[in-house]
Amino acid sequence: MRLTNTLAVLATAVLAATPALAEKRVTITNWTSPNHATSRGQAAYAEMTEGEFPGAFDFKLFSGGALLGPKPTLSGLRDGVADVGLLAFTYFRSEMPYAQLVADLALLGEDHYAMAGATSEFVMLHCQPCKDEFAKNGMVALSGISTAPYVLLTTKPIIDIADMQGVKLRTGGSVWDRWATRLGAEPVNVPSSEMYDTMSHGVVTAAVQPIGALKGHSLIEVAKHLTELPLGTYHSGSIFAVGPKFWASLSPEQREQFVKKIPEAVAQTEVYYETDDLDVLKEASELGLEVHEPSPEFLQDLMGFRTADLEEIARISREERGIEEPEALIAKYRELIEKWNGLVRPLHPIRDNHQPYADLLRQEIYSKIDLATYPD
Repeated sequence: MRLTNTLAVLATAVLAATPALAEKRVTITNWTSPNHATSRGQAAYAEMTEGEFPGAFDFKLFSGGALLGPKPTLSGLRDGVADVGLLAFTYFRSEMPYAQLVADLALLGEDHYAMAGATSEFVMLHCQPCKDEFAKNGMVALSGISTAPYVLLTTKPIIDIADMQGVKLRTGGSVWDRWATRLGAEPVNVPSSEMYDTMSHGVVTAAVQPIGALKGHSLIEVAKHLTELPLGTYHSGSIFAVGPKFWASLSPEQREQFVKKIPEAVAQTEVYYETDDLDVLKEASELGLEVHEPSPEFLQDLMGFRTADLEEIARISREERGIEEPEALIAKYRELIEKWNGLVRPLHPIRDNHQPYADLLRQEIYSKIDLATYPD
């Protein structure tokens, strides 16, 4: 009887302890809408990870800024308000000069699958100052990210250089600001989550965004014109930025489990970006959207600016942001872009099967990281 009672007590104690040992609650924050590519990518990640490791993690995703907005996300990760979040580093220009260097190279982005790979590899494997500034500001980067290629989404047609005069242009900052200013436009820096409101009230009359933003941010209700200018990609961010306290709390085994499906999630997110663009273009006439080709002069001017601005980026990085030898970092990043362009080219159309691309991310980046010590 005594033995039975003892066993019963032990069994009760084990059962009571099991949830705490087997299940780790993980809060994910995202300030874009639930329909946005990044929100859906994070949701896919949570589902895949819970499916592969039942009971290991209990994910809770807050999208649409329900928990943290774009700017508070960084401090929220640092303070443990959330464990994982979407971070756009442009909101932290002064705190993160190396991330801003990556943002300045936006116009080099043509294939967003290549840019997601190149940026992830750069910040996770080849840029120690990047990892240092992330740590200083209270986050660990477990991925990069890239939007689909940017175009002009406008309330009035913009076809020629002269059409840019006086345009109030919502940009992601940096290089687009310099480009817009030289053409007589006025850059307006507001979070992407506020684009709809500012455009509907005339504070903004155009936006540099992927085509999919017409639906992802509901801009189609206020912007009925699209100019197919190749305005690069936004790739200075992370869809899987994690808080340092949370990362430190994971055992080596938990880290392996936590990271395993990130390559698939990044791949899926990039597919969402592409298919969102394609869906909008298919529905263009029904949505009342007019698609415009830029004039040859407009396009040529942009290409000339993209090349000339590289020297300006190096100067700003060195003289205004205190980055030593930025030319070497720029050269390394451009080398990685070329590498990833070559790697992903044979995989297209990736939207039909994203697994080879996910395998490539795992092979070229995650397999080369010691998660037990990362990011040291």
